[in-house]
Amino acid sequence: MTFALYGPLGPMTRIERVGLAAALLLAAVLMWPLRHYVTDDTFIHLRYAQHLASGQGLVFNPGERVYGCTSPLWVSLIADGMALGLDGLRVARVLGFLATLWSVVLFLQLMRRNLRTPALRAAATLAWAGHAWMLRWSLSGMETPLAVALILAGFVAFTEGKQWGARPVRTGALWALAALTRPEAALLLVLWGIFLLVDTDSRPGLQRLISGTLPPALIYGTWLLFARVYFGTLWPQTLQAKAAGGAGLAYHLEGLWRQIRIVGATDGLLAALLAAALVLGGRRVWTQRPAAQRAQRLLPWVWVIAVPALYVSRGMPVLSRYLLPLLPVLGWLAWRAGECWSTGAGDTPKHSFRTAVIGGALAALVLAQNLAVYRTVVVPHVDSFSAALRSSLIPWGRWFAANTPPGATIASPDIGAIGYFSGRRVLDLAGLVTPEMVPYLLRETPEEAVANFRFASFSRPDYVVDRAPVGDDLRRRSRFAACLTPLGHASVPNLGVSRPGPAVYTFYRVDWAVFDSLAAGP
Repeated sequence: MTFALYGPLGPMTRIERVGLAAALLLAAVLMWPLRHYVTDDTFIHLRYAQHLASGQGLVFNPGERVYGCTSPLWVSLIADGMALGLDGLRVARVLGFLATLWSVVLFLQLMRRNLRTPALRAAATLAWAGHAWMLRWSLSGMETPLAVALILAGFVAFTEGKQWGARPVRTGALWALAALTRPEAALLLVLWGIFLLVDTDSRPGLQRLISGTLPPALIYGTWLLFARVYFGTLWPQTLQAKAAGGAGLAYHLEGLWRQIRIVGATDGLLAALLAAALVLGGRRVWTQRPAAQRAQRLLPWVWVIAVPALYVSRGMPVLSRYLLPLLPVLGWLAWRAGECWSTGAGDTPKHSFRTAVIGGALAALVLAQNLAVYRTVVVPHVDSFSAALRSSLIPWGRWFAANTPPGATIASPDIGAIGYFSGRRVLDLAGLVTPEMVPYLLRETPEEAVANFRFASFSRPDYVVDRAPVGDDLRRRSRFAACLTPLGHASVPNLGVSRPGPAVYTFYRVDWAVFDSLAAGP
């Protein structure tokens, strides 16, 4: 894919160049206040990368091959930096910063291939540069910005040429890399293969099928083969662990409503534009079809719908970063439908004043909506959560490193900072890297599983970290309280949108002789 400032419509116009420069500057400025953001999940990546860089393999705990790493490409990139002696967290942040800026450039590339009005392309790109959820994860050290950029790059390649899907090799390769960054992108590969197969009704169609599926087979297929041999499974353990703990229609509906709120907070106006254009735009929207094979023109639509449906069906508690790879595609579809609705399918204006004015006003509203979310939600959460992590799990991870023997095991519901800073074996009470916990989590709540010491059936950790609304709660709710010696606690004001509200981590030493006595009693 070319990244030159030229597209199928010729060189960039002045307004596009100004819009891109403004968008990159806006994204950089808005990322600056978030530069200290840390999440516990970031340290899970760093723990895997640390062991990979040191030659111990792609593992969280040395010697335990558990497929708890859902982003092998991201971990490998960080591990490369760590192998060169660089700080892993700094490497992750630099990669996130670059990927975020890359996504802005790619979004404009996508607009240039799908919108006819230069001013509208520039306005849409500027609105994307201020996307609150993209900014939230940009410097977190998580893989999300790279996943967004690779998916966008794939759609840019997908829309290149005389018709959509005319660059199958490039498209398939980029989406295969995206699947190595976020597991949901594997669904995009599946859809891509299905649509290529459906459109195989001629010799050129067969050639596209072979060209489009060969790169994913080589890139992602090689990874799956490695995962099967190395981990013993094709599927990340996290997919099973994160689906544990909820069932029933009400639970699934609550998950759907949660997704609607996440998308609505940043992209509600664009979703409304898309719906209005499709319903009220008449034939000029519905007949404005891309030059594409019959099935492939449906790909972006099915992708935007299929991933949320998959989350709902699996009962996964969704965060904004899970939906973020879909949102630039949703924006692209909305801006395209809106322009068609405004100008009409039969019009070919180079500079439509009406479209530019309406589009600019809408872009300003979308940007204002996102800046409001950025100011009232993103920045306060980043500040409070980062401060809480630095005053709780990070110092306690360092405490374990300084005050426990190297062979100690720590059971914890949040494993990233504890594992990374302690250097000790961690038993994951949430089941992400400890599969033995998942069967219990499917039958009872995490709090009940810990209180009942379910982990004792397969491991005897020396220390237990409990997370509860109040301190020392585990000794109140567990019949094995006598075997627990409190070492201290740490309070956090907010665990994030997935677990809102204050929480207290309490750290215990476990006396297993006392536990055996209690377990053998009446």
